[in-house]
Order: sequence, then C-alpha cells, then structure tokens
Amino acid sequence: MKRFKKRNKRSGFTLLEVAIGMGMAAAAMVYTYAMIADGMKYQKRAVTLTNAIHLAKIKMAQVDSSTTMQSDKSKGTVPGFPGYLFETEIKEEELDLLKLAAGPKAEELKKKAPKDMLGDKDEGLSDLMKKRGQKKSFETGGLLKVFHVKVAIEYPEGNKKSTYQVETFRSTKY
Repeated sequence: MKRFKKRNKRSGFTLLEVAIGMGMAAAAMVYTYAMIADGMKYQKRAVTLTNAIHLAKIKMAQVDSSTTMQSDKSKGTVPGFPGYLFETEIKEEELDLLKLAAGPKAEELKKKAPKDMLGDKDEGLSDLMKKRGQKKSFETGGLLKVFHVKVAIEYPEGNKKSTYQVETFRSTKY
C-alpha cells in the first residue's frame, strides 16, 4: 500500500491581510467619529443661534408691548444665558414711502411721478407742506414719522462672538 502524504493546507489569514483589514476598519472608525464630532459641533451652534433668536423675539416683544415709545439706547447682559449680551436702539425717523416702495429706483420714479391733481399753482398746499416740514407728496410719496427699532443679541460661537440682529418700524402715532 502506498501511503499518501498529507499536504499542509493553509488556514487563517496572513499577517499582511490582517494588517490591511485593521487599517480599513481604523479608517472607517476615524471617519465615523469625525462625522459624529461635526454633528455635535453643528448642534451646539444651532442651539446657541436658536437661543439668540428666541432672546431677540423676547426683547422685541418687550419693546413692542410698551405703551409709550421714545428714542432710547440700552445694552446689558442676558440673565440666565452666560456670554449673551443684548443691545436695543430706538430712533425716531422719517420714512419716504416712495423710496420704501421703489427701493434703489426711487429717484427714477420721482421724475416720473404724476403731478399733483390740483396743479403746481396751488400755493396753499405748498405752504401747508412747508409748514409741516415736508416736501410735496408727489415728490416724496409721503413722509411717515416712525420709530426704527433695532435689537441685537451677541452670543458666543466657539472662540468668537456672533451677532443676531432684528429691525422693525413702529408708527409714532398709535
């Protein structure tokens, strides 16, 4: 009888194959952890910005709920929110409705604006407008006295400070 020789069959992985597999797994883990860290960073930024928006709404509501409005400027810290600062500014201004409606093309529209239906010879209207300190309505579209309200919330964003700002107008006669 003839004896058969047993051959050594290879079983398992070589050291090189194990090293390549470990390297691929490590790269996948590093990428995954980096994505998780970025997600946490963006979530923190979203929370701080949301807080700033919420605080600006509260401050704007405080200004809007006041029964008397006057030109004023104030600033300070926000209690309960470390690192957050607020600044409110209220100024009385005149808005030209034509400029507001036309935007950057207001000067072109002023040239094309229709003349006053009573004509330019109505000195009584011109005198009345001058006494009020206004130009003729066809030249301006009408001037409105308003309070320009600005609320700015400064909040921490990493190593720097960012600002969220809201503006609105409120009529002087309400």
